[in-house]
Formats: sequence, C-alpha cells, structure tokens
Amino acid sequence: EVGSIYTVQGFDLNYVGIVLGTSIDYDFETERLTIDPSKYQDTGGYSGANRFARHKEAMAAKEQIILNSINVLMKRGIYGLAIYAVNDNLKRKLQDMRVEAMKNGI
Repeated sequence: EVGSIYTVQGFDLNYVGIVLGTSIDYDFETERLTIDPSKYQDTGGYSGANRFARHKEAMAAKEQIILNSINVLMKRGIYGLAIYAVNDNLKRKLQDMRVEAMKNGI
C-alpha cells in the first residue's frame, strides 16, 4: 500500500518505506542535510509558509515542513523502515551510517 503524509498520520504500519527525493541531499563539507524546497513536489504542503514577508523566513518554514513530514513518515513503521535516497551524496551517507551501525552492533 502506498501512502503519503496525509494518509498515514495517526496510523502505525508494520513496515514503512520512504523515498527521499531530489529536495533532500547531504553536504559532506558541512556534514549536514540540505533541503531545497524548490524541488519539493508537494507544494500544497507548505502553502501556509508563503505568509512570511521575507523570502528567507518562508524558505526556513518550508524546510521545517519538509523535515516534519519526513519525521512523521519515518516513525510510522513498527517493525522496520526502508529508506531510498535519490541523491548520490545522501545515499552514500546513509550507506556509511548503516555500515557504522553494523560495526557497533546496532
């Protein structure tokens, strides 16, 4: 079954798979996630963020909405979570984290 942030809120699922699209990436220089709201497909999801007068505030609000959506989706699975990253940097970072977790017995 395929769901979205709108259909899974409040529901727990056995397993969840999430695709992190082109709007989410990883910067190895700063060691931080990068968010590009202009590449986010669910523009209706942050229509309220446009109420901010300043562009910088609106972009920060949109980034927070994207992160909150990912957070909700990732917490829906009771038994497991599968993550697929479209961007190569983020994919590599997630793979590195997985290897490190396996080394530490997590």
